[in-house]
Amino acid sequence: MKKTIKKASCIALNVAMIASLSACGGNSSGNKGNGKADEKLNFVTSNENLLGEVKGDITVLTQRTDLIDTDFADYAKEFEKKYPGTKVNFEAIENYEDDMSIRIQGGEYGDVCMVPTSVASADYESYFENFGTVDELKEQYSETFLYATTLDKTVYGLPSGANAGGVIYNSKVFADAGVTDVPKTADGFIDALKKVKDNTDAIPYYTNYHDSWALSQWEAYLGAVSGSGSYINDDMSNDSTPFDSGKPGYKTYDLLYEIVANGLCEDDPVTSDWEGSKTMINNGEIGCMVMGSWAISQFKEAGDHPDDIAVMPFPVAADDGNIYVGADADYSYGIPTTSKNKPTAYAWVDYMLNESGFADKQGEISIVNGSDLPETLAAFADVEFIVTLPASPENEGKWDAVHNESELNLWSGSEYQLDIIDTALGQSQLGNKNFDDVMKVWNDKWSAALETVNADWDK
Repeated sequence: MKKTIKKASCIALNVAMIASLSACGGNSSGNKGNGKADEKLNFVTSNENLLGEVKGDITVLTQRTDLIDTDFADYAKEFEKKYPGTKVNFEAIENYEDDMSIRIQGGEYGDVCMVPTSVASADYESYFENFGTVDELKEQYSETFLYATTLDKTVYGLPSGANAGGVIYNSKVFADAGVTDVPKTADGFIDALKKVKDNTDAIPYYTNYHDSWALSQWEAYLGAVSGSGSYINDDMSNDSTPFDSGKPGYKTYDLLYEIVANGLCEDDPVTSDWEGSKTMINNGEIGCMVMGSWAISQFKEAGDHPDDIAVMPFPVAADDGNIYVGADADYSYGIPTTSKNKPTAYAWVDYMLNESGFADKQGEISIVNGSDLPETLAAFADVEFIVTLPASPENEGKWDAVHNESELNLWSGSEYQLDIIDTALGQSQLGNKNFDDVMKVWNDKWSAALETVNADWDK
């Protein structure tokens, strides 16, 4: 699954520039004067807790249940070859966000894990070692993405890669349906799905309702739909009604509602299946799904038709009429403060980012300076990215605070996101009759949360 940055104040840039983001910093290979650091490291942190002899076992907790016996096994083999005397063990967690919340509170969250979105930025220091400051790390990694898991310009997590948000689709299905141009409006997208329904046997859109985390993917598009990188933290975090008609949240989720209300999804979303859906879209049984670029490689590898898998920008325009693509950090590697083998954990993170090729293979943007864009993102060559950067100082951490207080859980795939589909099907568990009712519930919860947060924010 995916995670995108929750922090904002950002910039729009042409996708062609991504490959050389902050490349002027160069590559800080080898030691930086600390005798305890292994010379094989690509970047040596200033955090003494992470430096020392690389040996022994580590346990890596991951949400990528699909890669344990394949890619991760290969990476571990190469790592152990590079560092004799080490052993990498993996623990895959299917319900990652919920389970990790419990694990962290109990102090049992491995030697390396992906920092859960449920951890507020104010709590990073309590649970994770820092990798250094942004100014130190930007010599090796793109500053644009370093702010994903950062507090006061100190980095507590390094993104495994950066996702470009879009709609992944089967190009043959769309062509067979008579869709000749990529839709550039919400109405155009609905019309395209209707053609898929009328002219093919494919399910036009697959919600993955049963694997509710998939609905969190929709939250990633608010920045692009706003047309402004500063929207999330500097605007939304201070807006008591961010789900009013015409605002990015409303426009984004309204597309999901209209897809379901028009009968353009699977007949029984409750019985949907994420793993099965990957094979189905590869085989042309599904037209499309809203997913980050991380899913492209999975869909391509799920069957015999990899060349049919393509990606298009999310088809909801900003107020200026333009279509943008959000490019935000995926889950970040974190090293728990409770780890018993931090030097080896740090070496693993260093290896995964700088040597494994993981980001490129997953169709993500590598955060290492000077890296090329993956071939899977060629379709975005003429589209501007909205890249999220830190909030302004007075708003740092505020989006997290309001979101957590609201209990909407929009980055986890919550009951409130599921209720959009339920409402569109006429079976809302929360008593909603239409999409505006859903958005009113969200607004009420957000407004109450903002009031609570504001009461203490300046104290």
